[in-house]
Amino acid sequence: MTSNCCGGGATPDPDDLPPISAERRTFIKGLGAVTGAAAFGGTAMATDTDSDEKDQEGENDDEPRNGITFIHDGMGPTQVTGARYLKAYQADAEAFPMNADPSVTPLHMDRHAAHGTMTVFPEDPNEVIIDSAAGATSPGAVDCAGSATGIGAGVKTYNGAIGGIRDEDGQFAPVETILEAARDAGKATGLVTTTRITHATPAAFAAHVPHRRMEDEIAEQYMDDAGVDVLLGGGKAFFDPDQREDGRDLLSDAEEQGYEIVETADELDGVEQAPVLGLFTDDDSHMDYYLDRQGETTQPGLVEMTNKAIELLSGHDEGFFLMVEAGRVDHCGHKNDPAILAEQLEGDEAVGACLDFARDDATPETLVVTTADHECGGFSLARDGIYNVDYEMIDSLEASVTEGIIPALDEGMEGIEDLQRIMSEVGGIELADLDRNMSEMDLYRAIDLGPLYAEVPALRDLMNRQMLIDFTSHGHTGVDVPLYADGPNAEFFNTARDNTDIANVMADAMRLK
Repeated sequence: MTSNCCGGGATPDPDDLPPISAERRTFIKGLGAVTGAAAFGGTAMATDTDSDEKDQEGENDDEPRNGITFIHDGMGPTQVTGARYLKAYQADAEAFPMNADPSVTPLHMDRHAAHGTMTVFPEDPNEVIIDSAAGATSPGAVDCAGSATGIGAGVKTYNGAIGGIRDEDGQFAPVETILEAARDAGKATGLVTTTRITHATPAAFAAHVPHRRMEDEIAEQYMDDAGVDVLLGGGKAFFDPDQREDGRDLLSDAEEQGYEIVETADELDGVEQAPVLGLFTDDDSHMDYYLDRQGETTQPGLVEMTNKAIELLSGHDEGFFLMVEAGRVDHCGHKNDPAILAEQLEGDEAVGACLDFARDDATPETLVVTTADHECGGFSLARDGIYNVDYEMIDSLEASVTEGIIPALDEGMEGIEDLQRIMSEVGGIELADLDRNMSEMDLYRAIDLGPLYAEVPALRDLMNRQMLIDFTSHGHTGVDVPLYADGPNAEFFNTARDNTDIANVMADAMRLK
């Protein structure tokens, strides 16, 4: 039923996994469970002078605190750098690249008070790969499920696990997540993503299954157990009785529980109170890539979903926890799609929405942690011995290759004239610009053969080569990822940390006891 992106294919088959045990473990063990927790001194740190003074005066002791975890799925350091340069080019092409100085054209991520890095390896020894050439071992690359469980529950686990670990008896044991701790403390909660709402990253914060492919079960747990106030993403199929294998009508269940179900941007805009279930794709697909959403679409953007979630959750007297995922940076990495930087920039704009809210004088203390679950694609800027990147061409791109341009070619390309037209009208790129050493007829032959004989079309490789960007993999890589924080306890992240540190630090900042 579903494609298995984000590394899911490397994980064990669900039928081979043990059943879920009855016991749910908790990660909130107090500050002693956090590496370096002595830095807190038992009191949450604020990052600006006014907040420090209020804490010292005791004015905010009883005020509820909020937490926002923002995950750029698949983001590594190069994705951040490339987004920064593209934003600077878009801001002033004549001044580029000198205006790429962060003091001139900053990303919203730059606004965080703390900047660090984060390790993301999985726990399972089967995920440790032997390098036959070097005769050494190294941490294997983590998938979204394992890493999101680490971020959301503060535990190392195996790739594929959603909200749980293998216990000493080899049984799958659910672990409490930061979202569940916030919910149980009376706070409002939300999950926002550009993937399916049942996909690995959001699921790891509010569901507990042995394998990420169990999305029917994840949707059931959302409705039966999770009590999440705001759920926004794609993947209506997992709630729709006409598309679920068991025929269960989770849409009716949601309505009975008071959820307002919305399926378009206009409907979302009209929502005035939680709970809300937003399902913006009719089937089991993710939401469209950012570039592919710029034409006629009923789908909201990530910034709009983020702002609406904050609007609905911030009205709750006890505060809230929100996880936002820019989920399709990862998919661009898997497909080596040059749309990756546009996807990264949309995520950065949504980060800006979170920080605007958190830094407003009327907002209670709010910890914002922005990071990634892993890097995907081994993305690089410049290639083939050339010390340059063509940001003009990258900025000209008007559609993703894999879900925008290629489908248009498959539907309407019967000759070179069609290729020229589709590349210009859909992709925003002129055919002659793809390779100035080849004739347009030779380019047509190469592109026409690509979709027929290769999973990844030749067109993508031609575009990446001309843009002077490259990828080393169609999967996840093991590099450390960027880590940013703003608000109470932010200083803890002003260094190198592990993904399992976030949940406990977030819990302390939100005063979850």
